[in-house]
Amino acid sequence: MKRITNLLRRLNDNAWFWLLLSIIIGLFSTGRWTVAAAAWLAPLFLLRFTRLQRPLPGYLLATVSGFLILITTWWGLQPLPLPVFLGMFAVTAPIGALPYLFDRLLASRLRTRNGQPAFVGTLIFPLAVTAIEFVSMTNSPLGSFGATAYSQYGNLVLLQLLAIGGMWLVTFVIHWFAAVVNWAWSQRFEWPTVRRGLTLYGVTIVAVAIFGIVRLATAPTPTTTTPIAGFTAAPLILDEIIPLYEKDLTAFRRETQAIHAAYLAQSEAQARAGARILLWPEGAGIGVAEDVAALVAAGQALAQRTGVYLAMPTLTFFPGETRVPENRLLIAAPDGAIVLNHIKFGGNEIEGTLRGDGVLQTVTTPYGVMSGVICWDTDFPAVMQQLGRAGVDILLSPAHDWQEISPLHGQMSAFRAIENGVTVIRQADEGWSVVTDPLGRTLASMDHFTSEARLLTASVPVKGVWTLYPVIGDAFGWLAVVGFLALTLWAVVAGRRRLQPGATPTNQSLQPG
Repeated sequence: MKRITNLLRRLNDNAWFWLLLSIIIGLFSTGRWTVAAAAWLAPLFLLRFTRLQRPLPGYLLATVSGFLILITTWWGLQPLPLPVFLGMFAVTAPIGALPYLFDRLLASRLRTRNGQPAFVGTLIFPLAVTAIEFVSMTNSPLGSFGATAYSQYGNLVLLQLLAIGGMWLVTFVIHWFAAVVNWAWSQRFEWPTVRRGLTLYGVTIVAVAIFGIVRLATAPTPTTTTPIAGFTAAPLILDEIIPLYEKDLTAFRRETQAIHAAYLAQSEAQARAGARILLWPEGAGIGVAEDVAALVAAGQALAQRTGVYLAMPTLTFFPGETRVPENRLLIAAPDGAIVLNHIKFGGNEIEGTLRGDGVLQTVTTPYGVMSGVICWDTDFPAVMQQLGRAGVDILLSPAHDWQEISPLHGQMSAFRAIENGVTVIRQADEGWSVVTDPLGRTLASMDHFTSEARLLTASVPVKGVWTLYPVIGDAFGWLAVVGFLALTLWAVVAGRRRLQPGATPTNQSLQPG
């Protein structure tokens, strides 16, 4: 027992052990191998490491460890050339490590009257993480890939916070845990000293749990639903079809026309089977302008003939013209009219397609207010807030993924459902298709890489759920920015006062906080 005690004592102050542990756990906190608990523990141990180091070396090592974790866990998940991929994380890793530096420099300046670390100092780290994540991801052309909240997919109790403050509230709660534990750690977990702080955080977590449990338990049972069908009638392999377009236009047209025929035939069958809303995956209507126009006209006639809403994603090429391809979602109503015409606005810089304006369109139907976006669009929560503000009940989201990003990318769409209180119908080609209700519960799903199934059916509620998030928008993100700046000013002023001539700093104030 004495040997074990001595070992634990040595490990307690062994900074390199905590760095290694944070890297190992960090490999499971984001990207391809995400485990929800790892997102809570990795920052906890990295924060322990940086608090045992001098500020600059600790920050640099946190940056290096973050870079190694990111390039390992996100390799293949982003369709970027290697130099761009490495360069992107060479920029994001130093930014992501800044909260550890801020904590190291500022938290120890906030002290109680008897020289102990003040509990308010635990807010510096989570506010810094939340502020940086909010600002960087809101302005990123890649959207919100890598946001902390995505690591908690499936934890529906915690994720009900999305309906209040969006992803940024979840980010704060997770990283506050790391700061609170380290605050108690710096005081050797002595209960009389840390009791109030741990109790406050514990009460907060209990309140979060109660809110989530009550919201899920009291959610009204839908009284009216409508049958929907999403399907991949003919898998679209872009690595084969795009070279064909560039080398043999006749063969390209022959292949794409066959794809169109397959989707029209499947749509006819699903309409006859009773589905009232039909959705194809992204790019299903691929082809030259003439062929796409013929497909859309045939789809309009089919919608009118069968009385359905037919959502047709198209990818139009213009041979011999300087126009870039157009990635659109067209919805034909039961009267044959096109009632929604959306141009994709997410990821266009990478995909090389026409960029949409980001203004979401809506259409009132007998099955609720409906809207539509395309794949990458759902990764922009600030834009998706329009859904809740417009009272949308059902969101259609055709997608086209690749194996490395599946099912992660599909899971991200569920966050938009909870944030805006809408049902999301995501039909993917070469990816994960899913129907998510307004509280984030999965109504149906289909993985193209683990199943031969190509048809997704469900009965979805025609009425959404009101949420606060679209009303206040990213107020919590901005609150994190303002709160961090205010605490920084407070810490700087407090530190200067403590070190004024004539003041005698205590031993505690000179130790890492």
